[in-house]
Amino acid sequence: MECFVCVNGNLVPGERAVLPALDRGFLYGWGLFETFLVKNGEAEFLEEHLERLKSSAPRLGLTLPDQELIKYGIREVIAENSLAKGSLRLTVSAGVEAAGKPTMLITVKKGSVYRQEHYSRGFKAGFLSTPRNESSPLVYVKSLNYLENILGRQEALARGWNEGLFLNTRGFLTEGTVSNVFLVTKANELVTPEIRAGLLPGIMRAKVLEKAGAAGCRCIERAVKPEELFSARECFLTNSLMVVMPLVEIEGRPVGNGRPGEITRKLMRKINQAAP
Repeated sequence: MECFVCVNGNLVPGERAVLPALDRGFLYGWGLFETFLVKNGEAEFLEEHLERLKSSAPRLGLTLPDQELIKYGIREVIAENSLAKGSLRLTVSAGVEAAGKPTMLITVKKGSVYRQEHYSRGFKAGFLSTPRNESSPLVYVKSLNYLENILGRQEALARGWNEGLFLNTRGFLTEGTVSNVFLVTKANELVTPEIRAGLLPGIMRAKVLEKAGAAGCRCIERAVKPEELFSARECFLTNSLMVVMPLVEIEGRPVGNGRPGEITRKLMRKINQAAP
């Protein structure tokens, strides 16, 4: 079945989509992207993703397409592909220098990346060998310079993990290759690494802090030592596609009792709803 993509507001079959050879996103990784969960034919948390894109662009000196053009492209790609459930990626690059305008590409994938068994069993993870540079401006935006994450992902899979966790140059926990990290202490505090540790402030990270705080949970953003995960009552990961994912094993050692924890399951019910 043919898949349609959106290039600068124009819908074209994916196989025929063409981008300029001199596009600076391709040449230099100069650009940003956002990944959306699509449910019931709608892009979830659309405004939050677009706000992060808007706030990130000045850090890279990147001009964005008109917001209405972006929204139009998202709606049309979902409709043209009859996408009821899946994911959507919005990519904005610096484009060709002579053209003086950005390139916008919107692509989709049908179906779920994560299965129900992932949520019932939980993920395994471990610490990656390459440190995250918290002084780099790139770690705080979702840029096209994504190779460090891909290499980390390859390392994690090669070691039999579902996810790899980055430590920064000072040895503190930052984030996963595609996720933010939370832990529940024995005092039932919900802790996540502070942004200045060197991490992307995820859309779902913010939602979890908001929902948990509203439910009366004490939420703390601070420096987190990696060994704290081993003494945690429970842990979980978040991103826009997995939403809330239990983390039950780190470096071969169980977190808590080695099963999805109570607070994690409550957040899954509250936020995930019908998790994929």
